[in-house]
Amino acid sequence: MMAQSTMDKSTTEAVGRKLNTLLADFHIVYGHLHALHWNVEGPNFFTIHKELQGMYEQMAEFIDDTAERILMLGNRPATTYKEYLETTSLAELQSRKYSAEEVGQLVLKDLAHVITEVRTLIETAGEHNDEGTADFGVSMLREFEKQNWFWSAFSG
Repeated sequence: MMAQSTMDKSTTEAVGRKLNTLLADFHIVYGHLHALHWNVEGPNFFTIHKELQGMYEQMAEFIDDTAERILMLGNRPATTYKEYLETTSLAELQSRKYSAEEVGQLVLKDLAHVITEVRTLIETAGEHNDEGTADFGVSMLREFEKQNWFWSAFSG
């Protein structure tokens, strides 16, 4: 596997670890979004159902982009749910009915977690002069902050 030639191994490993943590978080949040999409009931069903679908479709792109960034740095992305659950601090969601209010609270909680982890990635990349990964993180951060703003407005 070819790593970026301008970056030393300690840099690619440190940044790669943060990216793998983010990859694990993204997979669990992806599962949360599906669970909520399938199990939301009550008023606002159609709006929330559709919004969650858009979010998990976008999360799938973030997952792929993150795995590719890990590979570009000469590391291997985690690929099993066992690894994701060992790496993330997020818990899986139960299969049950969720109200619109619960969905809003859970989505905001996940967004807060992801925003914190993306900021940590940006900080780590910056400490190691990995501007490419920092920029990668900043573009995701903007999107997650926008989603957070939308869900905060929805949840009041």
